[in-house]
Amino acid sequence: MENNRFFITGVGTDVGKTYISSLLYKELKKYMSIDYFKPIQSGCYYEDGKLIAPDLKFLADFNDEEYKGERCSCKLIPEVSPHLASEIEKKIIDLDLIEREFYKKISRCENILVEGAGGIYVPIIRDKFYIYDLIKKLNLPVILVANTKVGGINHAMLSIKFLESLNIEIYGIIFNGYTGEDFEKDNIKVILKDSKIKKFLVVEKNQKNILKEELFKFFEI
Repeated sequence: MENNRFFITGVGTDVGKTYISSLLYKELKKYMSIDYFKPIQSGCYYEDGKLIAPDLKFLADFNDEEYKGERCSCKLIPEVSPHLASEIEKKIIDLDLIEREFYKKISRCENILVEGAGGIYVPIIRDKFYIYDLIKKLNLPVILVANTKVGGINHAMLSIKFLESLNIEIYGIIFNGYTGEDFEKDNIKVILKDSKIKKFLVVEKNQKNILKEELFKFFEI
């Protein structure tokens, strides 16, 4: 794995993007220099006079690291879609700033995990710019986080087909929250067969580590 950068998005909100991002970051940093970037975060809050981005806090706590607020370019307080949060706060989301900070980060560290907000179609600027636009702007392949519960096939395949329609590269898929049920195994089998995606990981609920051989196979290390 050399000079690799990935955009981590999900089939929807609460599918576990931050957990998966934190887990991948934890495992990859054992073997290489890697950074994490969250371009936009809504649902931020003040703690000791400092505006905290919850996903950055989760990643820091998960990895027993110091919280680094500079890993997020745009912090918004209302816990709603970024476009609405920015409107409520009367705050402009500076896309050029996001791009500049992204390139500044990769100039310092070639490997990076970029985490989106919500799903692929989440608006960043109303009627103008969406998460999928940000993926294209940063020119990153996607790691799609999906779930294995009932309804997972529909959510995953709609997301995959939409990404393909935009000619956005799907690097691989990570199935999160696996509990070993027979229907989950079948969901995974159907999604992989119909999507023809070759690279995948299956992560159990609250899993703390990824086996080295599975990690290396997924990232071709």
